[in-house]
Amino acid sequence: MFIRNGSVTKTLITLFLLLPAIIITSGCASKGKPVDPKDKTLSVVFGYFDMKDAPSWGGIDWVSIKQYKPKKAYYNAAVNEGLFYHVGVGKGSIQVDEFGRSTRFYSNTIYTYNFGGSGRNQTSKIIKRPGVYFLGSYKYKAIDSGSFFKPDNFEMIKTRGPSEKKILKRLLKIMQGDSELAIYTHQIKRMKKRLKQLNKKSKKKCYNLFIST
Repeated sequence: MFIRNGSVTKTLITLFLLLPAIIITSGCASKGKPVDPKDKTLSVVFGYFDMKDAPSWGGIDWVSIKQYKPKKAYYNAAVNEGLFYHVGVGKGSIQVDEFGRSTRFYSNTIYTYNFGGSGRNQTSKIIKRPGVYFLGSYKYKAIDSGSFFKPDNFEMIKTRGPSEKKILKRLLKIMQGDSELAIYTHQIKRMKKRLKQLNKKSKKKCYNLFIST
């Protein structure tokens, strides 16, 4: 299953470092305002990108999540070995907009991946109530543009794994082990609740398989 083609932009760094207009933190929105741990109206949003075949060696180190309804806003997700997440997303329609990596330490290049331009893509979700929202797992696939003068294209293929359960377990471990994230008790509580739901689904699936055999 594919989303629409995206494009890769490589920016050569010279005198000035030009980064996407985001702040790479685990709990901040584009305005740089910290997420209030007492705010019960906010949701956890997370997903996974397999970027092993991408030109930005080492994967990605930032993801920008766009809210396009009810008003335009951007959330700057934290990234941990393919897992991206944000603990303070408000109600509305969201999706991944761009993501990338700065390789300035060894190649002086910034890679920016456009997830598909205008319109909705497969990561889109409508947050109607506070909760835990999985945007899916995806794998990078390069598409040759056929020209040295044109940017490379790519597709993000939606994959079955890592599963929501596996990624959520990992995220929960990260949050509980980080003093700056452990303060988001409302989000952690909802994550544990969602994990219990996923565990019940797994047990029910296994039971059905046992009965059918």
